[in-house]
Amino acid sequence: MFVKLPGPRHTVSEEGANFVIRIPAKRNWFIVCFLLFWLCGWAAGEIAVFASLFFHQGKAPEPFLIIWLLGWTIGGSLALFFVLWQLGGREVITISPVALVLQRELFGRALPRTRDYDLAAVCNVRLSPMAYNPMDFRSGLAFWGIGSGWIAFDYGAGTFRFGAGVDEAEARTILEEIGNRLPDSN
Repeated sequence: MFVKLPGPRHTVSEEGANFVIRIPAKRNWFIVCFLLFWLCGWAAGEIAVFASLFFHQGKAPEPFLIIWLLGWTIGGSLALFFVLWQLGGREVITISPVALVLQRELFGRALPRTRDYDLAAVCNVRLSPMAYNPMDFRSGLAFWGIGSGWIAFDYGAGTFRFGAGVDEAEARTILEEIGNRLPDSN
């Protein structure tokens, strides 16, 4: 018996004059379960420090604990975001007659950072393996399913990527679907 052929994870649609590709975040159930378990302990630490800071009467809060609580809260918020991203995140790539738009959504709501590129300046769209660079913050985010991706394009003197939620074979399929929609898709 043959192994079942995997289907594509992305969807493609024509919305008026726009060509839209939606790529769901790649889920890693081990990371999701681990982070949810870890967040329970993290929340216990948060509550304990918060209680010790604000419910000890007659004593002023220690500056170190206030700074520590702030850092602890930021770390827990990032972990929660990574869980939510893996459960309901997706990349949305829109090609309009004048722009290439890269956007991320979480449970159908657009995240604040949308990047619009002048379609006339987008060139050399290609499949490009994701290289790990310890000095690049985006390389670390790739582990969590955010940032980078298999599909790269040049824009001025920079290279930009998308398609973090797909494998190499599916990235090739997306490139074929983009086809002649870009001025230089070679």
